[in-house]
Amino acid sequence: MEVRREKILEVLKQVKDPELQRDLVSLGMIREVEVLPEGRVKVVVALTTGGCPLKRKIAEDVRQAVLSVPGVSEVEVELAVMTPEERARIFGAKPKKEHLGIRDVRFVLAVASGKGGVGKSTVAVNLAVALQLKGFKAGLMDADLYGPNVPLLMGFSEEERPEVREGKIQPLVRHGVKVMSFAFLAPPGQPFIWRGPLVGKALREMAEVVEWGPLDFLLVDLPPGTGDAPLSVCQVYQPKGALMVTTPQELSVADVRRCAKMFEDLGVPVLGLIENMAYLKVEGQEIPVFGEGGGSKLSRELRVPLLARIPLIPAINQKREPVALEKDSEAQGLFLDLAEKVIKAVFEHEAAKAAS
Repeated sequence: MEVRREKILEVLKQVKDPELQRDLVSLGMIREVEVLPEGRVKVVVALTTGGCPLKRKIAEDVRQAVLSVPGVSEVEVELAVMTPEERARIFGAKPKKEHLGIRDVRFVLAVASGKGGVGKSTVAVNLAVALQLKGFKAGLMDADLYGPNVPLLMGFSEEERPEVREGKIQPLVRHGVKVMSFAFLAPPGQPFIWRGPLVGKALREMAEVVEWGPLDFLLVDLPPGTGDAPLSVCQVYQPKGALMVTTPQELSVADVRRCAKMFEDLGVPVLGLIENMAYLKVEGQEIPVFGEGGGSKLSRELRVPLLARIPLIPAINQKREPVALEKDSEAQGLFLDLAEKVIKAVFEHEAAKAAS
């Protein structure tokens, strides 16, 4: 029985992308269908991202659908990755010309707290590493001019500086993650003593001159509070969502509540909460050093998921590298699980937008 390419495309219209809930053909994900002798068929599927967490399911769904066509004896599914132009047709136009540095970034996510000292930068650093370990291209922007801690947490020395090529700043790379921080632009130990308008101007310029290149996720580590820096990031970088970091005590929860309201007013959805320093584990027991229940209470109040409860991890203060790199450790497991939940939250939100 002759196998026709048209019939194969017809059955592939029934196969949907698990996150976007649209068929692969209309999304342009079926790049090639080749009918070979003896009923063999080769299908090339272009994934929206190389680190797609459900790529095996997509490949198997395609294989089973094509096998259902009479006359097909064998199916080979080859996975490729969409170009930025192909992704733009699905997710919308590229950023405006003045923001060329982030034109190939798929998802910008803000990491915020509203309050200092809750371990927000630590969470951002380890989440970025975990996303990279999951197969995604990740970047990390340290948007805190007054307390830029990302370089220290990532293990950079004070002497390391980014390269400038043709007027564009090339982010430094550590553990596979592209990193940019205002700390790289100042002499060691020299503070930025700038008023608010200068902070906003600097962040806008960074969106233009830092050449991030193709990224799946760019995490922007915001400074505490609801001032000029978060406002500029939301206006210029247009994050797809925000991740809120809190500790269990009410003081931190109150500040996060105000910060979440800021994102609501700016039209940035809060995708989830992360409760850091949730407990200290001693001999198998969880001791709530800073109280308990704050994250769960706020999660219910804001109607957003509590994505993770991260304990106090002594290794964070003992090493100048992310604990998410410690192979098979509890800390790595926690951040890999958090990365999975963040990925799911982002894709579900995008799917809901596409369906509306």
